[in-house]
Amino acid sequence: MNMLPTATAAEVKALRALNTRGERQRQGRYLAEGDHLCGEAIREGQAISLLVQTGREEQFARHLHSGLPVQVLSAKAFSQISDTRTPQGIAALCRLPADAGPNGLGYRVVALNGVQDPGNVGTILRTMDAAGFTGLLLDRQSADPYSPKALRAAMGAAFRLPVCQCDSLADQLREMDGYDIIAGSLEGASFYQRGPSGQRVCLLIGSEGGGLSPDVLALATQRLRLPMPGRAESLNAAVAASIMMYDFVRVWEQP
Repeated sequence: MNMLPTATAAEVKALRALNTRGERQRQGRYLAEGDHLCGEAIREGQAISLLVQTGREEQFARHLHSGLPVQVLSAKAFSQISDTRTPQGIAALCRLPADAGPNGLGYRVVALNGVQDPGNVGTILRTMDAAGFTGLLLDRQSADPYSPKALRAAMGAAFRLPVCQCDSLADQLREMDGYDIIAGSLEGASFYQRGPSGQRVCLLIGSEGGGLSPDVLALATQRLRLPMPGRAESLNAAVAASIMMYDFVRVWEQP
């Protein structure tokens, strides 16, 4: 392999800053670290360059031969840009996609209201990708889907699904004409006894602690709860979202 350029100290500093949401927005870039995520980013055309730890070039040669620009970082520098205790030695630098807007999310949408755990946001994205949902709408009180932890949990789904991040989820929902807006609510009717939904569905998922805010809940066309015959008071947000998404899949696949 030909000699690869080494990232400068200034470049490493800028890359390290991408561990914060505000800097990702300012630079319009984010990092996807690890063998699997790099492969997904390259395959989906989302990577704009690659970063590899010195001495590990042969290990990741299949990625480095993709035709993208490559820079080498020392082990110390790579640990500085990584958010993990044990850096994986390869990362893709990706361009932050343009915001999809509420009209660019397709007809099977999940909307998140204050879901602050990035692992939950990433897991919901991964399930959406598997279940055929078409876009994610979330407020800025929810975790950034392009944060390192969310990207790891999403397992590549963030490269494929359009995302709309907004200041007011209620305002965005008001623009989504023709959608059946399904709210996950502990005070709602049984999810499995719900009425039929139209072709356009938006599934609302609230925060892990407080649920949906009143202004968002007021816009729901149906308020539904998952039955919990056991003693638990609530379900993890990602688990609840996944159960509901796949029950929609069950209905959609019926002849």
